[in-house]
Amino acid sequence: MRAKTLLHFNFKGGVGKTTLSVMNTYLLGANKSKVLLIDLDPQANATEIMKSTFNKEIEPAVSLYNGLLNLDLSKSVVTLTDNISIIPADWELSLWPGKAEKIKSHDRMLILSELIKSFKEQFDYIIIDVPPTLSIFTNNAILASDYISLVLQTQKQAYTSVLKTAQYMFQLKSDYQASFNVAGVILYLVKKDAKVDKEITQAAIDSFGDAVFSNRIWQQERVKLFSNEGIKNEDHWDKRAIGMYDMVLKEQLKRIGEMENG
Repeated sequence: MRAKTLLHFNFKGGVGKTTLSVMNTYLLGANKSKVLLIDLDPQANATEIMKSTFNKEIEPAVSLYNGLLNLDLSKSVVTLTDNISIIPADWELSLWPGKAEKIKSHDRMLILSELIKSFKEQFDYIIIDVPPTLSIFTNNAILASDYISLVLQTQKQAYTSVLKTAQYMFQLKSDYQASFNVAGVILYLVKKDAKVDKEITQAAIDSFGDAVFSNRIWQQERVKLFSNEGIKNEDHWDKRAIGMYDMVLKEQLKRIGEMENG
């Protein structure tokens, strides 16, 4: 089976993209799928969460920055468990856009798409985490993806941003004749019975219809701990929080399966 490449995305920062990417990696690996997480964000938040989760230093033989320059990411992969691997990021990655300017504009947006082809037979899933900016990082991630899930924290700015994000993605898809599909819209850190959250949820349903996931990530303190201290699965509250992500992931995979089967 060729790996499916997944991306969680919204131009707005702090909406849960990285935590979703890391949780999906963790859950898919726990379910015996072979997963590669690519941290394409120079802030390296996904890398830090994985370090904390698995209590390991993550040092690739060749950094992601140098791997991109060499057009070879094979030595940038670090194995964390039998099923989970990561290509970690660090601040050096922030230098890449300047170096990539030497490459023709059209081609520089397809670098990642080309480089991950060699991983497609090794993994079941490739998950990409990106910074919340319009940049060579996000363009490469979008064009390298098979399925993109828009992440919408239930606040006005995030809703406005997700509309702009969707519009931009489909323009990019047209410009590059890309083949990615949108798996849907994930509502994130939803507060139960909060007026604004209900209004944004309804606005999302009005705009995106059935594309809005029926499962969502509710506001919980444990979710914040996962993003700050790594994923733990030790007590009732850990399991309850992980259960939310597991339901969202199951729906995500179901939606992907339905798209693949027509």
